[in-house]
Amino acid sequence: MPYGNYWVDGNTLVVSGEFLGVSTGLLGGWGRVRHAFNHTVSDEFYSMEPAEYLRKVARSYGLRSYFGLLTSVPMDNLSVKSCGEVTVFTTAGVLNPNEKVGTINIIAVFECRMSRAAMLNAIITATEAKTKALLEAGHNFTGTNTDAVIVLCTQKGRYHRYSGPASEVGRKLWRCVEEAVKESLAKW
Repeated sequence: MPYGNYWVDGNTLVVSGEFLGVSTGLLGGWGRVRHAFNHTVSDEFYSMEPAEYLRKVARSYGLRSYFGLLTSVPMDNLSVKSCGEVTVFTTAGVLNPNEKVGTINIIAVFECRMSRAAMLNAIITATEAKTKALLEAGHNFTGTNTDAVIVLCTQKGRYHRYSGPASEVGRKLWRCVEEAVKESLAKW
């Protein structure tokens, strides 16, 4: 059953909870956050500094403790996949494979406890699964110029020290990401 505390409002996906998280996105890093979001940018984005645009989106939803991602991919392309304690939210778009233009954003929620090393390793596992999905979809590259990953962990329940694809939780993440990227790309 997928992580249930999320909603989509037009151009924005918001995932809520109490998380320890890590983000490769704009204003990312490590933190204890209550929200993560993925937002489809409007034309206003192109006239603003990206970090300020991200902050403006967060303010519009009343979010104070968050990681945020920006994309040109519509939320209609959102794919949500779940396997056990892992839920993945993905938007994927490739405008021109030869120029590697597009964005693939992945938010992975783990309803368990994880070491910080496992959370970092989850970024690698998600990226490897994304790469496999791209190659199997006929693309000859491993990602786009603006891809980002957020890993959120509830830090409740079973403990995982590792999240590589050989681990139980890593296999679940791999499967979710691969399926979600393929599904989202098919909508593009």
